[in-house]
Amino acid sequence: MTAPKPAPYNFQIESSADARFPAEKGRYHLYVTYSCPFACHVLTARNLLGLEDFIGLSVAHPVYQKTKPDDEADEHKGWSFVDPEISATMTGANGKTYSTAGCIPDTVNHVKSVRDLYEKVDPVPRTFSVPVLWDKKTQTIVSEESSGILRTLDSGFRELVPSNVHLYPEELRAEIDAANNSIVMEVSTNIFKKVLSPSHEEAALAKAKVYEALATLDAILAEKCFLVGEGVTEADVRFFHMLIRLDVYQQKSEKHLTEYPNIVALSSAQC
Repeated sequence: MTAPKPAPYNFQIESSADARFPAEKGRYHLYVTYSCPFACHVLTARNLLGLEDFIGLSVAHPVYQKTKPDDEADEHKGWSFVDPEISATMTGANGKTYSTAGCIPDTVNHVKSVRDLYEKVDPVPRTFSVPVLWDKKTQTIVSEESSGILRTLDSGFRELVPSNVHLYPEELRAEIDAANNSIVMEVSTNIFKKVLSPSHEEAALAKAKVYEALATLDAILAEKCFLVGEGVTEADVRFFHMLIRLDVYQQKSEKHLTEYPNIVALSSAQC
């Protein structure tokens, strides 16, 4: 019988000084990789909210490599940390050589992989994902849930870092949730279905749904600059990181973003 996976870490940072994870400058560290859109949601939130000086950052290499290279019996592959100033290239698990430009090593725990970070807290097997929000004071993971991290960054530091940007404002939460769960989800889900569907018919149906959703979004953005409200919100952040990856999954004969001028205007900040 397979043991159940541990529950994901999903705690919040709060403004209260007596909270389990109180908002403090320099206490928390964020682990991401640029190849993961969910991690990029959180990284974007950190930057938009002006938290660069409050929350540290490590960026894992976007290409998987073996996380236990000295153990032949351990076949796990995942994200690893590398210092570009020490190694200009890295060999991935596929044997190919890649540049390490843009990577930021782990200067907090000095681990070699995201897996090592999780196992530092708990050796029980689990999915070793990013983003990870780390508490340097208690040496543990605050959260591994991208939506939870984005929202706790948006709310937890407001007393320390006032910001005109509010990604998940209370008065718009129902609309943001609706946008996330409908039109944005429709595009992202069917993009992957189109690529991964085992049959031509299923792939064609998914492709048609992508086109329909993009057309709907383009029509919405013809009337306004943002999906919800009068400023950037979580829905726009999610949508943006899906959009910039869209053409990678499209064949040359398929529609690309250039056919949706209002979406292009949003994704290139021309709105």
